[in-house]
Amino acid sequence: MDGRYRIRKAAGSYWLLDMEQTGRHYIEPIELNESGARIWELFCRGLDVAAIAKDLAEQYGIDREAVKEDVLQFLARLEAAGVSIGVK
Repeated sequence: MDGRYRIRKAAGSYWLLDMEQTGRHYIEPIELNESGARIWELFCRGLDVAAIAKDLAEQYGIDREAVKEDVLQFLARLEAAGVSIGVK
């Protein structure tokens, strides 16, 4: 990722912030849970969806294919919220 978006933790939640806001229109931060923050961190490291799913499945002891679908849905929700990520 190009550094446009950053995660910050505040008030017990993770927040995805757009660091390149310009003009009058304020872009609200996107609240993430711990899993969402982990997915974002791994995605920014350059891992693809399969590798992210493998990491989370091992970390939480759950089915990799189910996690893969969750990761895809999470990334799709970010894109729908205007976060330009180009799912790999």
